[in-house]
Amino acid sequence: MIKKTGKKERDMIAGMFFSAALALIFTQVAGVVATIIDGIITSRYLGKDAYSAVSLLSPFTGTLVLLAGFISTGCQVVCAQMIGNGKKEEANKVFSFSVFLTALLCVLMIAGCILFPGQLIAVCGVSTAKNQAIYPEMLNYLHGYMLGIPALMMIQVVGPMVVMDGGKKLFSMSAAFLCIVDIIGDIMNALVFKGGNFGMGMATSIALFLQLLTILAHFFMKKGYFRFSFKDCSFKWFKDIARAGSPTFVRKLATVLRDLLINRMNLAVALSTAAVAARGMQNDLNTLMFCIGLGIGKTLLSMTGIYYGAYDKKGLKRLFVVAARTGILLSGGAGLICFLCAGLIARGYTSDPEVIELSVFSIRCMALSLVLDTLLVSFQNYLQGIGNRKLVNLMNFGERLFVPVLTAFFMGRFFGSKGIMASIAVSKVLLAVMMLIVVGIRCRRFPRSFEDYMFLPEGFGGDDSDNCDALLYDMEDVMRESRMAEEFCLGHGIDKTKARWMALFVEEMAGNIVKHGKPRRKGSICVDYKLVISGDRVCLCLRDYCEFFDPTEYYEAHRDSNADENIGIKMVMGHAKEVQYYYTFNSNNLLLYMD
Repeated sequence: MIKKTGKKERDMIAGMFFSAALALIFTQVAGVVATIIDGIITSRYLGKDAYSAVSLLSPFTGTLVLLAGFISTGCQVVCAQMIGNGKKEEANKVFSFSVFLTALLCVLMIAGCILFPGQLIAVCGVSTAKNQAIYPEMLNYLHGYMLGIPALMMIQVVGPMVVMDGGKKLFSMSAAFLCIVDIIGDIMNALVFKGGNFGMGMATSIALFLQLLTILAHFFMKKGYFRFSFKDCSFKWFKDIARAGSPTFVRKLATVLRDLLINRMNLAVALSTAAVAARGMQNDLNTLMFCIGLGIGKTLLSMTGIYYGAYDKKGLKRLFVVAARTGILLSGGAGLICFLCAGLIARGYTSDPEVIELSVFSIRCMALSLVLDTLLVSFQNYLQGIGNRKLVNLMNFGERLFVPVLTAFFMGRFFGSKGIMASIAVSKVLLAVMMLIVVGIRCRRFPRSFEDYMFLPEGFGGDDSDNCDALLYDMEDVMRESRMAEEFCLGHGIDKTKARWMALFVEEMAGNIVKHGKPRRKGSICVDYKLVISGDRVCLCLRDYCEFFDPTEYYEAHRDSNADENIGIKMVMGHAKEVQYYYTFNSNNLLLYMD
């Protein structure tokens, strides 16, 4: 078979991945930038005690993200695999239950802030007896911040689903809105209202709610895949969500425990508040740069579930390679900028020479670890997408808890606060070496290709001889693959009638896309075509990056019409044994089955 491969082939998946990943990275960055601006304005106008108080509260805010991320990731994985299998109604039920479950958790977390604020602050490593200057500042910030908890958690759950549902532009816009409103609120609080740390927390809460309202506008769009329905909120989906989301829960729990332990270590060895502030700046910048890995990882998680659910080994491999290269390029560039501009960044926070000196060192240590951090996080999300929970949980505990805490402990004992700051880079190198050893043991040789790291089950995607795929750019390609489809079916023992019908399916449906599709970007139309045979069952898969068009919806609207317009679609839909359509990541996906 003649196939067109090379650059254009990679662009199909790269185009979907880049646009979704950049949207998620941007939205993550916007939220973190707002937090960093909080820190800068707090440090400049309210003092380093107030800033240290905000940074030390990160284990609590991390817990909120932990719980929301657990639900969000479980929802993403389950929905993505259901979408890949064409189970639209089930996917929407999982989404509805996820929103309902998040609302319940929001109520519990706000109740905890109201009833047990002292205990929450104590868990973060701060007490009234030992930290008299910091404790009241943390309490004030908590009281203002807790009002935005529902918006914060709901954005974590709903946002990635909106991107999957083709709403990445709206999601990006909402993140920019959050950043602008939060910055304006911080400045107004510091210079006009004089609301202290309570005002800083309140400004963030208001900005979060405005972002959530912007995101919710997506669900009023007609073509949206997901719709919240209270009647679909059944706890029977909890097990599936919990199983799929457990690696994220473990990862974020390990992260919270790591921050708690390292906070306590740093408070124990710090000679002054300057070391605490410098560690806080390192956390701020690390959180900002981590948005690259987080955005890539979340996109990889959803897209992996779709390709894995469709048993598309070739597409999954292309996706894996694109994600790895994107991570190296973006995080490498960002790390270099941070390393070179460390002094400028530190002086943006404060004019205290002691804090600046320690902060430059801490920021540069973070910058050196960035590429490895991005690759490790992306890899964990990929493993979660394919359902390899044992390995991803092992990596989570190692990468987020044991290795960094042990490294910080030993380096802190010998080198004090600087050792703890440097441990962020040393621990990533140790983890990368450990992962290389694990993959080498599995392969029984030194890893040589991306496929060695993919950990796919044996026989995944079927034999190459049972798969026929190509990229179609024009009617000449369509007609060629139509003829080849009939020969392919006959060669696998499919009877002549089914083989001819499948050839007609290719000609009509792929031909319609090539002739009538409207590309989202300038350039030629490309159809990703795949034909799979399993026993007597034949499946035709077509994916394109054109504007939204649901042939199943069109067929239902015109099936009783006597007009000859689009008679080909009517004929195909009427004769196919099963038809599934889904729209995700701005791509149309059609599956036609014949038994």
